[in-house]
Amino acid sequence: MKKFVILEIVVIITFVIGVFVGYLWFKPDESYQNYYKRADAAWTAAEKLNTPPVTLDDPDVDRIRQVRAAYRTVFDDYPDSRWADDAMYHMAAEIARTDEEAFVLYRRLINDYSHSEWADDSLYLIAMGSYRTAESIRTGGKSGSADLHYERAYALFSQLIRDYPGSTLVDESRLNLELCHYGKGNLELALEGLQRIIEDFRDNYDLYIRIEYRIGHIYTEKQDYDKARKYFERVVLSAHTELAPLAKFGIAQTQFAEKRFEDAIKTYQDVIDSYPESDSAEDAHFYIGWAFDKLEKYDEAIIQLETAIEKYPHNEATQNNQFYVAQIYFKKNDADGAIQAYRKVADNSTFDYDARRSAQYWIGWIYEETDDVNQAVAEYKKLLKNFLEPHRVARHPSNNISENYIKDLESRE
Repeated sequence: MKKFVILEIVVIITFVIGVFVGYLWFKPDESYQNYYKRADAAWTAAEKLNTPPVTLDDPDVDRIRQVRAAYRTVFDDYPDSRWADDAMYHMAAEIARTDEEAFVLYRRLINDYSHSEWADDSLYLIAMGSYRTAESIRTGGKSGSADLHYERAYALFSQLIRDYPGSTLVDESRLNLELCHYGKGNLELALEGLQRIIEDFRDNYDLYIRIEYRIGHIYTEKQDYDKARKYFERVVLSAHTELAPLAKFGIAQTQFAEKRFEDAIKTYQDVIDSYPESDSAEDAHFYIGWAFDKLEKYDEAIIQLETAIEKYPHNEATQNNQFYVAQIYFKKNDADGAIQAYRKVADNSTFDYDARRSAQYWIGWIYEETDDVNQAVAEYKKLLKNFLEPHRVARHPSNNISENYIKDLESRE
């Protein structure tokens, strides 16, 4: 019995000693100080690792992992430190592996650190993510409901305006609310909203010019070209680096839409001369060719378009314009020129498959129409050999070419 009593006493004494030693080792005030010292050290280490700033494109994969781990250590291990929200924001903005990971971190920052200096930025970036997704769907790049994403973006921009009224992003958010209306096709609502807020931004040069450009763009879509030009001309006079070339190009587009092709050619040329390095200048080269075609000046159109194609081989319009050149040759009854132009499409492996297949078909069709059956047969056989998959448009005439079609053609000969 005494043994058990002695044993219990020893256990109790050991426990008390342990508690006492633990207290001495981790006194509340010392533990408190060490927590923040360790947090400061973790943040300093993360910033040191991230100097110079790393990106996901950095070839040093190990460094990316180290920086990500260092930032996560700060906000996971020291959530009550002054650096937690900074680490979370930097990881989301700079080295999140996917947009969804970034948005998860932004949402976490907003929920856990609503008074952080990064909270409004995080909310704005989530809103812009929804807005960009909507734009991609609207312009054909993605699948899904654009309106759903516009509505989500609208709600988030509205939340930013409501919850962070002193944020420098409020003005941008007010503009973006109207752009959500525009994206959903509510032109009148967007126009009314932009005209209502524009005077609030007289002292904000960049936003004011952006709103004027947008209003001009909406009037263009409404086919109210005189009003569109009025706004575009003011943007041109502002000499805004990004928008002035677009506005001058917009003026040319209104003239083209009104079938004032001579005036449009002059304005497109003005874009080229005034803003030679802009994307608008590239596009203007092609539009001059189209305007010449509308004027039935086919030789000038071909020269203009072929020059533009050679000068800007990587422009997204190059493929379609090479196809267009072939059509112009055909309109001027130059079958050989049309065939050569189509062949430049069919033989270019960088062009879209359907465009190449279509061009190969039209080469054979031209030979067939000009009664050169042997050459038509050769080109149709090349179509079947080089383009095994059908055209994605089920009713495209190239899908009618088969071995039987070729045999029938040979029998007619």
